[in-house]
Amino acid sequence: MTTPRTPARELFKELARTRSVDDIVGQLRHAVLTGRVTDGERLPSERELAEVFGVSRATVREAVRVLEASGMVRVRLGAHGGAFASKPGPDVMGLALSSLLTLRPTTEGDLAEFRFTFEQENAELAARNITVDQREQLAVLLAAARTAKRWRELERTDFAVHELLAVASGNTVRVAISQGIHDAVLRVFERTEPQPLTASLLREDTVAVAGAVLDRDPIAARRAMRDHMSRWVEDPSALPRRTP
Repeated sequence: MTTPRTPARELFKELARTRSVDDIVGQLRHAVLTGRVTDGERLPSERELAEVFGVSRATVREAVRVLEASGMVRVRLGAHGGAFASKPGPDVMGLALSSLLTLRPTTEGDLAEFRFTFEQENAELAARNITVDQREQLAVLLAAARTAKRWRELERTDFAVHELLAVASGNTVRVAISQGIHDAVLRVFERTEPQPLTASLLREDTVAVAGAVLDRDPIAARRAMRDHMSRWVEDPSALPRRTP
């Protein structure tokens, strides 16, 4: 059951009339983010919004489409349909960051510098906050890391561990950032091939990090992640070679 919607004139009584789709998007977004329209509440109808903003219903419809694409509203069809407020979760924020890093590519050095501290903190927080279900998931990934025979399989397992630790940290901002940088990091690794020591060292690091988190030892988890990130930054013998 949804919360009764707030009348458009009351909701936007302090907002100036506008004819810009971008302005309407901004005003509706502001109403959702500030709680003037609560999560799950139906927005005023197209007709009401068009009247309040002094625009056509087509303009309002376009603004709602933009908000739907960004995850700010959900549109339902039918007799009880309409546009319903939906505060964005980590996946939406992560997609926005991922898009930004795709459109304005970052350097490998920038990624490594950011992840050096970020991943350590994730590991430490995960060791403190990991749930029973998350421990079971991490145990499965630990077993996969120990038995992986191909480099790409081990690489995917390592990525999954990093993302799970962000979730286990209990911080939704960390989840969003982890999801957001995932594609950028993956693009770097897709252009590389392992050296002779790479797979064994990655396996060793992944096992150490996952084991410390499973032991609920935040200090050991942070140290294991620091050693892991340091190795990939500082040890040339561990670094995958860039493919032509």
